[in-house]
Amino acid sequence: MYSRALIIFCFILFNCSGSDIKVDNKRINQSTNIAIYECDSDSLILSQSAKDALIDAGLTKCMMPFGVLIGSDKNIPDSFVLLAGQILSEMLDQNMDGEVDDSLILDYVQNWQVAWLAMPSDPEIWENDQLPVLQGILGYDIIIPEWWMGSSGLSQPNEHAKSVMVEEITHFLTQFGYSAAYPEQFGVTNWSSVIARETLLAQCKWWQHPENDCPNSPSQVNGDCSSPDCDVVEFYHQVLILRAGMMPGWFGVGFPDSKEILEGLLSDEIKNIMDSPIYHQLKEPISFQYPIP
Repeated sequence: MYSRALIIFCFILFNCSGSDIKVDNKRINQSTNIAIYECDSDSLILSQSAKDALIDAGLTKCMMPFGVLIGSDKNIPDSFVLLAGQILSEMLDQNMDGEVDDSLILDYVQNWQVAWLAMPSDPEIWENDQLPVLQGILGYDIIIPEWWMGSSGLSQPNEHAKSVMVEEITHFLTQFGYSAAYPEQFGVTNWSSVIARETLLAQCKWWQHPENDCPNSPSQVNGDCSSPDCDVVEFYHQVLILRAGMMPGWFGVGFPDSKEILEGLLSDEIKNIMDSPIYHQLKEPISFQYPIP
């Protein structure tokens, strides 16, 4: 495991602002002393081949909060990259004491050869030019893209952009962190875990992913999210976020928009693991203000 002293970065408070300057191969926000490193910086704990791939693909801004790789296209505003780092840090360190709440999942989410977070700005360039350079060197990419966030023309993330960031970071932590560390409780590779069985219980009753078919309710969007590593991940995100007192960026077909209604629909089994202090699942709204360590 990497030394925390090397990988914990400071993050900007969301409502702060300041101009950016470039010093010693990194961006420094003058008013907040926050660093976004160039992806080939010696300060990043990445292989040279990973750094070269990121730079060749045009992903020039990198952060590694708690050792988790976030690589961003140069066209994504720094404020969006910084907030993604804040959200990730707060979800890993909910009491914001500078220590990850569950060190067990760090071995999984720090492994950029398995999965990482990407922030591209153009869908065609991402699919045709950037992704081919990155595949085979970096792991599975969970994307937080401009075309979902709507960051073009914005200097600071709005509520919609924040909800997109929360969703994708939740997906990343669930699929590549908690699923790997606690497969019986949070596994998404098959339908045997607690959250997977809960998805099946809700399926076509009060949950339907819009890409999937249900009796008398055909899919609404082209695609296929019927495998557990998609369907369960999407379902659990909405359960986790609504139950924590926030609103997801979107709702599955039939999914309740009230925490109280959701509580009455969930089984005791899933509520017990979500409430257990062992698993450190989100229980309160995210503040978006992860402090400077």
